[in-house]
Amino acid sequence: MAETTEDAAQLATEYVEIWNEQEFSRLPDVVAESFTFTSPTSGTIQGREDFEAYAREVVDAFSDFQIAVHEMLADEQLVMAEGTLSGTHDSEFDGIPPTHETFEVRDMAKFVVEDGKLQEERAFFDQHDFLGQLGLLEE
Repeated sequence: MAETTEDAAQLATEYVEIWNEQEFSRLPDVVAESFTFTSPTSGTIQGREDFEAYAREVVDAFSDFQIAVHEMLADEQLVMAEGTLSGTHDSEFDGIPPTHETFEVRDMAKFVVEDGKLQEERAFFDQHDFLGQLGLLEE
């Protein structure tokens, strides 16, 4: 369990930095080995190793992928963050050839903190909006 609310918020902040700086070798410092990640585009991914592989796929496909956090609320075991995800689809992702379109979507993320590590993230965003901005929806 995190010692304080500040510890939980700091873990979530470091996690966002890892994404933005594409420094996934730092994940073991922040994310539990049994980490679970769920989002509209990934479904549920179990385990830090599989999550790292997914994260690397995301930044390979969207080389300028960024997470901007606008607001964060935390207690010792739970962090809620509201932000914006953005990037340019410049390489294949999930079997989809690059569209070279950019996206910017609002998201909410819920993090569960135990034993000083992030145990779980659930990301919520409008997948329809995301796919539409990439030009992947039928008119």
